[in-house]
Amino acid sequence: MKPSYKHDCDRCHFVGKVFRALDLYGEKKGVADLYQSCNYINGIGSKYILRCSSKDSDYITTSNLDTWIV
Repeated sequence: MKPSYKHDCDRCHFVGKVFRALDLYGEKKGVADLYQSCNYINGIGSKYILRCSSKDSDYITTSNLDTWIV
């Protein structure tokens, strides 16, 4: 499986796809790419990144996926 959207950090680890995610505004999105954050791998920051498009600002960082998956 490959990411659908371009992510700007090559150190984050692509985990897979989420097929029923919310965007930053709480609106339903189709597919989001799920990454484990490189900052979390190094012991700081949020655990996950949901990338909703290739647009630079269209992502969510979170430690709780339950908030963003419907």
